[in-house]
Amino acid sequence: MRTGVRALLLTSVLLGAVSQAGAQGFAVTGRCVYVDKAWDYDGWTGARPERAIRRADVAVVEALTNLVLGTGTTQADGSFSIHCAALPFVGLKVRCEADTQLSSGFQRLRVTNESSVDYALESQVFSVQDPTKPFDVGTLVAMPMLAGSSEGQPFNLFDMGVSALEYLTGPVVGASPIMQPLRIAWPSPGGTFTWGTVMHLGEQDGYDDAVALHELGHAVHKGWSGDDSQGGPHSFGESDQEPRLAFSEGFATLFCGAVQSWLGLEALYVDCDGSATIGGVQLRLRLETVAPWAGECFGEADEVAIACTLFDVFDDELTPDATPGRDDDLFLLGTHVNGLSAQAAWWTLFTGPLAAATNLAQQDAWDQWLILHAADPQLQAWTAAFEERHIRFTRDAQEPDSAPSLAVPTAAVHDGSWSAEHTLYDPVADSLAPGTGDTDHFAVSLVAGDVIEVATRYPAGVTDAETECDPYLELHAPSGSLVASDDNSGPGRNALLAAVSIDQSGTWLVKVGTHNALRRYGRYELRISYLSENLPPQLVAGPSAFPMTVRADDTSQLSALAVDPDGDPLLTYAWTPLDGGRIEGSGPNVLFDPPFVLQPAEVRVRLVVSDSFGATSAPAELTLTVLPATGGLCSGSAAWQSLGTGKPGLGGTPELVGIGLPIVPGLGFALRTTGLTPKLPGFMVFGFSQIEVAFDGGTFWVSPELLLPVTPSMSGELLIPLVLPPEPLLCGLSLYTQVIVPNDPGATGGKHTAQSNGLKLTFGD
Repeated sequence: MRTGVRALLLTSVLLGAVSQAGAQGFAVTGRCVYVDKAWDYDGWTGARPERAIRRADVAVVEALTNLVLGTGTTQADGSFSIHCAALPFVGLKVRCEADTQLSSGFQRLRVTNESSVDYALESQVFSVQDPTKPFDVGTLVAMPMLAGSSEGQPFNLFDMGVSALEYLTGPVVGASPIMQPLRIAWPSPGGTFTWGTVMHLGEQDGYDDAVALHELGHAVHKGWSGDDSQGGPHSFGESDQEPRLAFSEGFATLFCGAVQSWLGLEALYVDCDGSATIGGVQLRLRLETVAPWAGECFGEADEVAIACTLFDVFDDELTPDATPGRDDDLFLLGTHVNGLSAQAAWWTLFTGPLAAATNLAQQDAWDQWLILHAADPQLQAWTAAFEERHIRFTRDAQEPDSAPSLAVPTAAVHDGSWSAEHTLYDPVADSLAPGTGDTDHFAVSLVAGDVIEVATRYPAGVTDAETECDPYLELHAPSGSLVASDDNSGPGRNALLAAVSIDQSGTWLVKVGTHNALRRYGRYELRISYLSENLPPQLVAGPSAFPMTVRADDTSQLSALAVDPDGDPLLTYAWTPLDGGRIEGSGPNVLFDPPFVLQPAEVRVRLVVSDSFGATSAPAELTLTVLPATGGLCSGSAAWQSLGTGKPGLGGTPELVGIGLPIVPGLGFALRTTGLTPKLPGFMVFGFSQIEVAFDGGTFWVSPELLLPVTPSMSGELLIPLVLPPEPLLCGLSLYTQVIVPNDPGATGGKHTAQSNGLKLTFGD
């Protein structure tokens, strides 16, 4: 432990002033090393090599008073040479501190205990015979320390930090130091974790290089970019982590591997038992081959998958690993992205767009790489690296299906089978990213009475998701109305619409999207399955008619037979004349009254059979030949009869008569009124009963039910032709009519109405 660099620096300043006053100086030299604990993929090897302590602050102090005689830093080989003031003293000591404060221009790093006191290596007291001559203290060795039953070495942690910062601020990355110092605290009673730029290492991790580099990766993420992870428990082999946590942990492991590769070592994450002397592996990972997790870690919600995917950007065929001379990805030696090395391209992304991203996750790394390096993203290499770990932020084979009009035809199933894999990713236009907002649409033909289930699942039905996907389901009726929706009723984050009863036949629409802003993308499978299928009725006989040729004044018997595959006994037969005529009765046997025709004609009748749920058979049609009736359509004679007299106006007394007879059917009958005031508007009154009521000096002959606005010609004449259809309901019907013209200047009465006589029409032959 030590008193603090500030005190040493202040003492050094004072000594400098004394030295400037005339004191003669001398050099103190030596070398600082620490005893390491060697490890490899299989854990501790048993070797205890000595390694140089680099970039550490060194102070030479007077042994009795602790007066600082000079300060400096250790070099790459651990050596130091410090100019000291030649003052009278009995002896001196050398203190090497796990701090880079005196390493000019270098990022400050400290290794302390949990009380924030720096670790230091302090020498014995050396007696100096001649304080004017160089003095070599030899090699100072920092020995292992114990934290409980575990060995640790603050200077090993310090050396990992120095290596990480030399990589980070060196030519490969070129990052600038930040103002805030980094600190490694060991041993931490709370275990291993990073908070801000302080890395707390549990007592077992004092010699675990990979663990220290991983935690340094978290500090780098905080200090040089932006880490949005909320933290929380996590472990290798989990493929269903919160996306921000997965990316944070994945990057930290990637950083560990990047530093190791830069040091000429294989990129490994190995966590050992600190009390073991040989072996002791608790957790390990080869970043290049994903061993021993290759068959378990997939997707963008898996920290191992993320670390190994991004490591493909960093390594090449010359990277030290188990496959020397070759690489398993397309980021080879000399690969450039927008004119930058692949690593430099990553760090440009990491310290730029990713630093500004909100809720940073692997999906942002994908998007922003393609946006930032759009001109030359090395798309094949980038996509292949992601695909290797099943991180698929690309359109699936069913796109485009992002609108109802583009819905993918999909069948409901009985066998429990699932769809092919889909991704919630569809960039706009022809861009590659981002793909936010994708909604997949599926069209399924259903029958009224069906009961279905709509569900999503993780690809291949895995329980450990292997995807960040959080599907949201909607079911829309053929009319477009929303019938049902769900977010998380299925396993995990999956959606489930259970036991939906279908109330109309037609094409239904299933929509799959997400409402989770943290999980914009991801993969899923869909299943639309029958819980019970309502099979529509089927015609097994007919429809038929007897006779097939019928006169208009006769009838034909229509017959059909349908069965329901589900055994529904309540079938409804809907007979519909398409070219006129009338159906009498209901069920499988009905009578057909054909329409009135003037010459032989073919007429059609359509039949649709439905069950009690509303499921319908396919429409069936039959065609009959209809001949003209033997006699007229009606049995009674057509006639018209004048009622009373009219009331005069300016044009005289209006007279209403019939032209021809109201024969059914007929085109040759008209109503004619003369003696009206030219161009003066009025009404033709129609009703089905006769009255005789005094009105405005005249007589109302019709119980009014319809008023038809009319305007006479310049000659004061009104002609209304009537087209009478071949409709038997008209036969024998009586209709009454009269013309009333208000505001006639030649008419008497309070309302000055001119009135015609009444007219009774009788429709018939």
